[in-house]
Amino acid sequence: MTIIAKLENIWVYYDGVAALEGVSIAIEEKDFIGIIGPNGGGKSTLLKVMLGLLEPSRGKVEILGLPPKKNASKIGYVAQYRSFDRNFPINVWNVVLMGRLKHAGLLRGYRKEDFQAAAEALERVEMLDLKERHISELSGGQQQRVLIARALVTEPKLLLLDEPMSNVDSAVQTGFYDLLAQLNEQMAIIMVSHDISAVSLHVKKVACLNKKLYYHGTGQLTSEDLEATYQCPVELIAHGTPHRVLKDHPR
Repeated sequence: MTIIAKLENIWVYYDGVAALEGVSIAIEEKDFIGIIGPNGGGKSTLLKVMLGLLEPSRGKVEILGLPPKKNASKIGYVAQYRSFDRNFPINVWNVVLMGRLKHAGLLRGYRKEDFQAAAEALERVEMLDLKERHISELSGGQQQRVLIARALVTEPKLLLLDEPMSNVDSAVQTGFYDLLAQLNEQMAIIMVSHDISAVSLHVKKVACLNKKLYYHGTGQLTSEDLEATYQCPVELIAHGTPHRVLKDHPR
């Protein structure tokens, strides 16, 4: 199995305080890994390290055998949801084309293959019919699909999603996860989420992160992993069912 990304003993500090402590993980092709953990546990920091946006204080990161900055086109990224300014004149088509800027260049302009890639990406997320719509006019779920299309135009081998279900109605989340399952047939996916139940249902493997990474390469989590991550006792982990039951946090 091809290793898409590899992190070895990653440490990151902010103002002398550790944000990541000795994190190691290998992501294989067609992995679908859900990363859960508390706020401030280092989840977004981990994604930034993988993107090459943040240099670790110690450790080694490789994307397909190269440093992240040298293989940036192999990584698609969708950040946490942000609302769009209704006064900013940009439609769905142009949002997705922005993902091709590294290929086109600011001065050279877009080429035929850039337009083709944008059309194919929008078709994959079932948004091509709305390509002329102003981005702010879409629902939260539709906007997330457009942002995924923007991440897909470089044909990445790894897709990173940071809380993709925030501001997405529960009624449309099932279709969104179906889309991710289809994409997972062609690329590895890492999804950061606070929704433990959704992660347990839809991903193949689960990791807990609270500065330290608790990861066994399976979809199973132990009560010890969860207690170490969330700093609270765990009463029950109902594997294979659409819920997790946790004890009340200490008051």
